[in-house]
Amino acid sequence: MQREARLDNALRVLLGQRPAVTPPSDDPFALALEAFSLLCGDHFEPGAEAAALPLALAVDPDARALARVVAGFAIACWPSASDSFADPLRDALEDTEQLSPDVGPVLLGLLAEAALACARLEMAAAFSERAGESPRSLFGSHEHPYLTFMRTSRARVLAFRGDITGAERWAAEAIEHAITPTEVFLARGTAALVRGNADQRRDAQDLVAEVSRSGLDPVGIVARGCYVLASYGAIAIGDLDTAARLMLVAGDDADLSQLRIIDRILGLEMLVALAAAAGDRVAAEAWQTRAAVLRSHPIADSTVLRIDSRVAFVRGDGAAAIAAAELAIERARSEGRAVEEAEAQILLGRARILEDRRSEAARGLADAASSAESSGYLAVRRAATRELRRVGRRLPPGPSSGWQGLSDREREVAALLVTGASNADLARTLFLSEHTVRMHVSRVLQAFGVATRAGVAAALGGTTDVSPPPLTARQREVVAGLVAGCSNRELAERLGIAEATVEKHVSAILERWGVASRAGIVGMAVSAGVTDVGD
Repeated sequence: MQREARLDNALRVLLGQRPAVTPPSDDPFALALEAFSLLCGDHFEPGAEAAALPLALAVDPDARALARVVAGFAIACWPSASDSFADPLRDALEDTEQLSPDVGPVLLGLLAEAALACARLEMAAAFSERAGESPRSLFGSHEHPYLTFMRTSRARVLAFRGDITGAERWAAEAIEHAITPTEVFLARGTAALVRGNADQRRDAQDLVAEVSRSGLDPVGIVARGCYVLASYGAIAIGDLDTAARLMLVAGDDADLSQLRIIDRILGLEMLVALAAAAGDRVAAEAWQTRAAVLRSHPIADSTVLRIDSRVAFVRGDGAAAIAAAELAIERARSEGRAVEEAEAQILLGRARILEDRRSEAARGLADAASSAESSGYLAVRRAATRELRRVGRRLPPGPSSGWQGLSDREREVAALLVTGASNADLARTLFLSEHTVRMHVSRVLQAFGVATRAGVAAALGGTTDVSPPPLTARQREVVAGLVAGCSNRELAERLGIAEATVEKHVSAILERWGVASRAGIVGMAVSAGVTDVGD
């Protein structure tokens, strides 16, 4: 049996498409595939043991690359394997010999996946870049199931590095081309991870639910991975109960022992977080104890530190929580683990608040949100906002977030700025202190990315994308009255209707336009560049 045929078969088995029937061989390439199949079939210890022989025997570039892939997977799956191998993935990255064109793209993709499984994201990105664009066909087939795996691998590398915008392209492509049930749910689990971190909550929720209802048997590294990815998507949208259930389905037992080390430790962290959110210190410490066996493992070390920070927070030990979070940030940053670094930044902010270092916490959380937003990682802003809301603080508006980045009160300030109102005018009109007005004005300027009030007027002068949904004639009259500053009583007199009817119209407009207050209505009308919304 030729190497290409063996590799083709092994990849189809991985995706659950064809039974594994291959004749024995002493070719190191074939021996590596045997170890690969053991590891991907949940047989971590025998797979790790079998990975040593092909690594020792491989001579040609293809066999060496595959043997290094398998050694990398062994390190990712079996805790003691890291003691048996030096650094096979680094060796592969430094190997300049050309791979065969028939198997080279697959081998580079597998090297990227092995590096990702070892949480070495910079290395995974380097292998992905070396591989170039994913092939449109494999072994003569445009519908080979491993093509979906390659697309999801690209998406996951980008997502865990914090490039959510880049990951979306690959996740969408995986969904579009997935055929078999395993492919479909792998693609959907990946998309749940990506869209959850893009703060596309409804899409992520739907995708998580699809995987949860799939009925996929959680056996093998890919099927288990579908549930793990959906769990990560649920974590991103704050649904920790669903995330825990999916992770426990994937992991088989309370130690999550059937998962790769990175998924196992992240799953245990999520269980600690769930216990901590419930204020259950005993349960949090119990999960921490299960994670402690991985404390010294390079794949798990930064996550164990985040677990330490979470448990210290539950104990009320802010200083210890800060120290652990700072170390976790340092470790995650050194391996380019942007998502893990951002999570540690949130924990650091939370711990600083516990220690009454609120200004420092606000600055750190604002910096974390700002840096994440540039790559579409919007879930960080939501998490940071949640932490600050607990102590009555808010993040600055996102850069150039415009109207959507403002509160209703700030929208009212922006609308009045357009009329040329001074700070003193604003203070009198809105019954605020001039100091509070200055704070609101600075946030409005930041939201529109301008330096002056004139810049706000230009931004709101009918040039924005805000286009209010149409209203009835009577509702437009009510809006015109609100823009003119009328109270409900004044509007009732002006329109010749009951005050209760005015209130009903205002409520209907609030719902129609998706704003929370009269100030929001006024701001929306002015931002559209009209005073009569019937224009």
